[in-house]
Amino acid sequence: MEAIASGTAIEKIFVVYGLDDADVHRMRVAAQRAGVPLATMDKRKFADLERELELDKNAAQGVIALRPPKPPISLAQLTEEALASSEHPLLVVLDGITDPHNLGAIARSAEGAGAYGLIMPEHYSAPITPVAVKASAGALEHLPVAKIKRVSNTLNELREQGWNVVGTAAPAPSRYDQVEYGGPLAVVIGSEGEGLHPRVIEACTTVVEIPMHGKVASLNASVAAGIILFEIARHRLK
Repeated sequence: MEAIASGTAIEKIFVVYGLDDADVHRMRVAAQRAGVPLATMDKRKFADLERELELDKNAAQGVIALRPPKPPISLAQLTEEALASSEHPLLVVLDGITDPHNLGAIARSAEGAGAYGLIMPEHYSAPITPVAVKASAGALEHLPVAKIKRVSNTLNELREQGWNVVGTAAPAPSRYDQVEYGGPLAVVIGSEGEGLHPRVIEACTTVVEIPMHGKVASLNASVAAGIILFEIARHRLK
């Protein structure tokens, strides 16, 4: 539904025979209005298509949409469009996120908190797979993505252009709820295992942490991203 809403060029939608609830009905109507072909497929052929696409069992939940890969855009294009979209644009930078589920979950929080787009490295990063798109609940259909070679170099470039760069780490000199989040802002999310690379930390304007009150030392990267991104949204709605 989010792919249709975002105007994605969908080639065709397949629905398994027997699946006909209210959500499917809304999808049929939306597909028809958008001129997207939709076909009902018997269970055996649908299972064959799942195997051909190398999807996990039940991952599709009875619906598969085929579309061309969404190409990344350049960093220059992303920042230009972000600055044109808002006086206080927000970008999310991923450093070492290798799990497609985490990528999707972070994208979902980013889009919900009003971020304009994502920046992620070409290597050592989770690819945008059907799993990531599903985990994002369609958010990746709305967020432009810029692929870069080195995160630290990109952050230095953003700072030179006037962007405030906030990294997330533990420990950190500042609490996430005690800093200002004004102006063009890029938030950097690191992996659960290694966190932000030292060169990435050096390239940040500010590094913040979420205080922990239990015995567990850190949060899942996507959970931490959600907390910080919606704290930024709260600041900006004051």
